[in-house]
Amino acid sequence: MLIIGVDTGGTFTDFIWQDGEKSGEYKLLSTPLNPAEAVLAGLQKIADNRPFQLVHGSTVATNALLALRGRAA
Repeated sequence: MLIIGVDTGGTFTDFIWQDGEKSGEYKLLSTPLNPAEAVLAGLQKIADNRPFQLVHGSTVATNALLALRGRAA
C-alpha cells in the first residue's frame, strides 16, 4: 500500500512516501492562497491514480499558533 506523508509549510509543501520497499521524497512550492493546490498537485504526481493512505501535517498552522498570529484582537 502506498503511504504518503505531507507537510504544508509557508514556503514549501513537502512529501515523503513509501510503497513496500521503495520510498522517496518530493517538494513543491506552497500555494499560500490555497494550500490544497500544492497538496493535490503533489498527491497526483506521486500516486498517479493509485490508491494511497495519507498522513498530513501543517507547519503553517503550527507556526501561526507559536507566533500567536490569527487570533482575534
